[in-house]
Amino acid sequence: MATKIKIYGFHIDVFQHVNNARYLEFYEADRWDWMNELDFIDWAIKNKFTMAAVNINVNYFQGAVLGDELTVVTRMEKFGVKSAQCYQQIIRIKNGQSEVVSDAYVTFVFIDTVLNKSVTIENELRERLESFISHSDGFIDV
Repeated sequence: MATKIKIYGFHIDVFQHVNNARYLEFYEADRWDWMNELDFIDWAIKNKFTMAAVNINVNYFQGAVLGDELTVVTRMEKFGVKSAQCYQQIIRIKNGQSEVVSDAYVTFVFIDTVLNKSVTIENELRERLESFISHSDGFIDV
């Protein structure tokens, strides 16, 4: 699973490259696509769970510019008792070579929507997260 993004004028800032805040939107778009592909969102809503990002660490290696075609990929990195972490990359193919434009680690928790409290990652929630591990193609070593 990967999200394709073409860079248009509305993505560009006054310095003629994609502003750092846009990368967060690109990463979030792929996480939504990833969760939809794995039928996680409907399951979470039905089971009264929501997710909240609690920490995002982003590295910017190269600027993306007008006309670039980017690919965003996501994989489950690890999960503990109450939080989980995914790893993401934004990749550009330029002159036939794939290059990492940015990468990010996103830590998130799951919240019981009735109690409005974080929950322990166990039972079916843990099983679903474990199934995400096998869905992680297209990454480049950085």
